[in-house]
Amino acid sequence: MAKVTLTKTLVEKNSQLAELLAERNIEIGSKIEQSELDELYKVLETTELIELTQEDLDKEPGLASKGFEVGQVIRVKKKAEVEDFEKPKSYKVISRFRDQNNESKIYEVNEVVPADFEESRIASLLERKLISEA
Repeated sequence: MAKVTLTKTLVEKNSQLAELLAERNIEIGSKIEQSELDELYKVLETTELIELTQEDLDKEPGLASKGFEVGQVIRVKKKAEVEDFEKPKSYKVISRFRDQNNESKIYEVNEVVPADFEESRIASLLERKLISEA
């Protein structure tokens, strides 16, 4: 697997990434696997930081019992916006192929394509008849 360096420039461009790295005690300049960086970005896409209010603690009594306090900033899952929510398309492999970013990964027939594939990558795979809608 490829290792990437968490550069100061990368972190300066994304303050949320900087906060997440601090939460996980990952230092700028560290080398991590590309898959770990992808996972960090996935966390950023699916969570948000909120400052706890008394209302939050009243709605979720378990928070106070875990030691959380009013004013504390925590990471929570983003709520899906119901009116804009559209079920993402799902794709499956119809012809075996090797992953362009990880040469040791081979996608087998009937395997579900990961949901985090970029649209351009999906389009390319569809065009080459390597995947189809599930």
